[in-house]
Amino acid sequence: MSVTSDREAARVALALVLLSSLATTAGEAVFEPRAGPETWSQDAGSFPSAPLVTGVADAGTADARTDGSAPPLPPKRPFPDYEGRDRESTATEDTLLFVPRALLYPVYLVNEYAVAMPVGAVATTAERNDWPKAIHDALTFGPNHEAGIYPTFLVDFGLRPSIGLHVFWGFPAVGNRVSLDAAWGGSQWYAVAVADRQDFSPHESLVTEFRWDRRPDNPYYGIGPEASDGLRSRVGTDVLEGSLTWSRVLGPTTLRARGMVRRVGFKDFTCCGDPALRQRVERGEVPPPPGYEQPYTPATLELAAVLDTRRPKSRNQSGWRVAIGAAPSIDLQRGGQLSWLRYGGAVEANWDVAGNGRVVSLGLITAFVNPLGSDPVPFTELVMLGGNEPFTGYLPGRVRDGSAVVAQLGWHWPVFSYLDGVLGVSFGNVFGKHLEGFDFNLLRLSAEMGLRTRGMGGTQFEFVLGIGTEPFREHLRLSSFRLAFGVSYGP
Repeated sequence: MSVTSDREAARVALALVLLSSLATTAGEAVFEPRAGPETWSQDAGSFPSAPLVTGVADAGTADARTDGSAPPLPPKRPFPDYEGRDRESTATEDTLLFVPRALLYPVYLVNEYAVAMPVGAVATTAERNDWPKAIHDALTFGPNHEAGIYPTFLVDFGLRPSIGLHVFWGFPAVGNRVSLDAAWGGSQWYAVAVADRQDFSPHESLVTEFRWDRRPDNPYYGIGPEASDGLRSRVGTDVLEGSLTWSRVLGPTTLRARGMVRRVGFKDFTCCGDPALRQRVERGEVPPPPGYEQPYTPATLELAAVLDTRRPKSRNQSGWRVAIGAAPSIDLQRGGQLSWLRYGGAVEANWDVAGNGRVVSLGLITAFVNPLGSDPVPFTELVMLGGNEPFTGYLPGRVRDGSAVVAQLGWHWPVFSYLDGVLGVSFGNVFGKHLEGFDFNLLRLSAEMGLRTRGMGGTQFEFVLGIGTEPFREHLRLSSFRLAFGVSYGP
């Protein structure tokens, strides 16, 4: 067949399609009842046509006019919502959200386009190509994938990066799971842990764990709220630990009891371009801290209770969270001479502003440690802030003393499945025993933004950008920047 004939055939087919479409539209118009004589309405999207002849005179209709004037036009239909969005709320709480949105807009831009969008692109590609299932099948084995090997890693600038493996064997028939974790962070950095988890029910478990952890990069800045950043040193530690942890969920309340015995020793390691603590002490730059170079073996009983009124599977995450805990310890070698009590509490209010997981939280956290014997509490057992919330802008152990108080304002919102965006700012510091020496001018600021998993049990992924300042009396001078990301698995 020639090209010309093909074009003619195409034109004929197109004409038939158009005629069919017009016929369908016309048929709908003819058989659609009308309230009055046919008129043309541009908003309605119809064209003028002849009045429908039904065998009934127009004079008998309700719209007939004796004076010959035209009947009123039918009311216009409402403008369609092509985007499917709800009307913008004018409620007071929604209007007031403009203030924090405007203040946090620069931070939001960085978090959204520098963090969330790249992670979202990877997550979307992974889901489209079914990467999670392929990776899961490649890393697990057994008839029902009850065993497997997962990689772990942690990169925390200012500390040694580490890589490792998480190996597990599950026995679903009896609710048991055995796991092995091993990590390596270069010379003199090793960690090994073996754990057995027994689930008696979905709400009750018992975990037995043995761990050995040796590392040379523990930072030490001094003791007190004004510990100088310029005197940072490193403390090498060697910790051997055995623990037994029972937990029980009773509605909104979680109870936990943990018994633990540790052996803590010190190593004269240097790391990361900083001198060892021993070198600074010998040069007279810092005084020797309590328990300096004295190994100890504490036995600890930890009791904790958490009341959380939020429902894990509910879209609305408004509610309260209250936590209290206490942990007495006694050294097995020196007895009551070296013993202490650690205790603290936290309260947090959460407001889900839209009812879909976008949560503003405000919390207050306190922690204390008191000596019970004649010997002072070792400096490695004092209250420490840094590394985790609420002071993620600092390295672990940045400030330490006998007590701490921190107020935290946070904003959490869902980014992807099981992954939340996080913005937070905290004010607080450490002080002496029972907040002795508390002064508003000694408070520090810590701020963070990043991504964090939620609702995944012991599995944790975290990407954090944080900053920290010196105390207020030094005009909030920025002294700390932290970037950390990694993945880990629990027993």
